[in-house]
Amino acid sequence: MECEWKPDEQGLQQILQLLKESQSPDTSTQRSVQQRLEQLNQYPDFNNYLIFVLTKLKSEDEATRSLSGLILKNNVKAHYQNFPNGVSDFIKSECLQNIGDSSPLIRATAGILITTIASKGELQNWPELLPKLCLLLDSEDYNTCEGAFGALQKICEDSAEILDSDVLDRPLNVMIPKFLQFFKHSSPKIRSHAIACVNQFIISRTQALMLHIDDFIEASLTLP
Repeated sequence: MECEWKPDEQGLQQILQLLKESQSPDTSTQRSVQQRLEQLNQYPDFNNYLIFVLTKLKSEDEATRSLSGLILKNNVKAHYQNFPNGVSDFIKSECLQNIGDSSPLIRATAGILITTIASKGELQNWPELLPKLCLLLDSEDYNTCEGAFGALQKICEDSAEILDSDVLDRPLNVMIPKFLQFFKHSSPKIRSHAIACVNQFIISRTQALMLHIDDFIEASLTLP
């Protein structure tokens, strides 16, 4: 986008109020909130507000910010094909910039959004996603590495077949050796992500894994 989108302050306050009300246990309030959310979906930049609350509104509590992201996830599932390009590009950019948020809840929500967009057939239309996530694995910042791995694990689970196809120019040829490097990582959580990513391709005897089977066996035998 040529210039970064900025929210209208009044609109932002209305959406924050709606997010607060949606956490009410009262069923009639919940119903009212649901109706208003559906109405707001008619406005193209409503989803910009939701990603803005998740990634930029650090003054809000994490529960409200994460809820904003989860509502956006539902909108992606239901209406993504109707999102204007400027809106989808803004959401993608913000998710990648915040995949390493210091809050586990916020970075997990960003990861859920990334994988939901990817599952809508967007791996083909978001060519920089997999290279960027793999690059972030090398970050010295634990949160960034863990957030990127969380997203990659879900993509491997959801899109194993297309990852091993010519449609995406066989990214597993790069990804599998990368994942194997992390079998020796000092963090159990990172090791767990790496193992889970590779495990998706064992049963199908994926070509990329078979090419590195000796490295895989060695890495498995030397797991800390």
